[in-house]
Amino acid sequence: MEQFLIAHDLGTSGDKATLFTTEGRQVRSYTASYDVHFFHGNYAEQDPENWWDAVCEATKAVLEGEDASRVAAMSFSAQMQGCLPVDKHGRPLRDSMIWADMRAVKEAKQLEDAIGADRIATAHHAQDQAETVLLNLLRGTGPEGLGGIPPVRGRIVRPLLQTGRAEIEDYLQENGLSHVEDSTNEDTHYARNRLRRELWPRLETINPALTKAIGRTAEILRRENGYLDTLAAEYLPPSGTAVETARLLSAPEALRSRVMRLLLERTPTGKKDVGAAHIQALLALAESGGLLALPGGLRAVCRDGWLRLTIRQEPPPEMTLRQGVNRWGDFDITLRGGESRRVSVRTWSSADRMTVGRGSRSLKRLFSDAGIPPERRDTAPVVCVDGAPYAVYGVGERVSPENGESIEIIINKRENHKEDTGNG
Repeated sequence: MEQFLIAHDLGTSGDKATLFTTEGRQVRSYTASYDVHFFHGNYAEQDPENWWDAVCEATKAVLEGEDASRVAAMSFSAQMQGCLPVDKHGRPLRDSMIWADMRAVKEAKQLEDAIGADRIATAHHAQDQAETVLLNLLRGTGPEGLGGIPPVRGRIVRPLLQTGRAEIEDYLQENGLSHVEDSTNEDTHYARNRLRRELWPRLETINPALTKAIGRTAEILRRENGYLDTLAAEYLPPSGTAVETARLLSAPEALRSRVMRLLLERTPTGKKDVGAAHIQALLALAESGGLLALPGGLRAVCRDGWLRLTIRQEPPPEMTLRQGVNRWGDFDITLRGGESRRVSVRTWSSADRMTVGRGSRSLKRLFSDAGIPPERRDTAPVVCVDGAPYAVYGVGERVSPENGESIEIIINKRENHKEDTGNG
């Protein structure tokens, strides 16, 4: 009797279940949605109980009319990154914080271009601005954070930033317009709501015009922050993600962190998740040289008078080589002979050693002797025979094959591959 496979895909807004036969025929699909609460620009929250409820609902739906005993296996994949704090018994302490799915951003921009949208207006108002500034201050921030929400950023405009919430509500009531209230606005479990409901009324006893005062301060700081950015930009080349260390270190100390922040903004990932400690580490790297891993897959390399930011290249997985030409990453690897041996290619590990010349030496030492910088070692192919390094790109090959068996290995880097130097 034909058996079934069920595949679950838990995404940002729901679980999609698909029922297949073991021969690969799709029987039916069903999506069970769950609520997503968006509180900030880069993360949202969900009730983890909803995940299980969605899996159960979707499973029942795809198996409707079928014999559940014929299910041979079930798989799960997730399309969001999350953090769920639990107690010692495994019970959730709060809703799960997830990194909200951003796959629609590119499509949204394409739609804007197609319909000719020059601007996108949001409804952030004066209270939102003041709360954001104060929350940033409480968490720790610099001038940019104290500048709050910018009135204009690219196509995004916020025309109501100087308008109070009460004024907006009065306008809606006078004109018979309805609005949607976020169901979580009353939940003081969230810091913004606690600030709004508990702390703000007390602060207004000190200054009844607190919202306007913070808004004016934010406006002043945004102007000054923009001017400081202009000064800092003078220490960077017109384009690219590299800076001369001498030029960087010649900047006034108060501007150096800002120069690094502007450089980070030129990378594909921007300065997301890069904090003050990372900036200080980058400035220390500019003085000492070396290599530094950063959030978002970024890597900083300081060598030969330049500090460069690049995206770390993920090497391909280990692969068994067949006779003839094999493609692995940016390399073509030709194997001849060794039919009775297991010949594979992978990246290096700290435990790797290889006999070259007069004795066995670590690959780290061999890389160093060959002048291969650390940032290029992680993608260099290491060809192994029966698990032991035999030939390494840029280093050489083992002195002699074991058992006298002839093995020929040729490693070539494809010419159309462009080295990522971080410039341009």
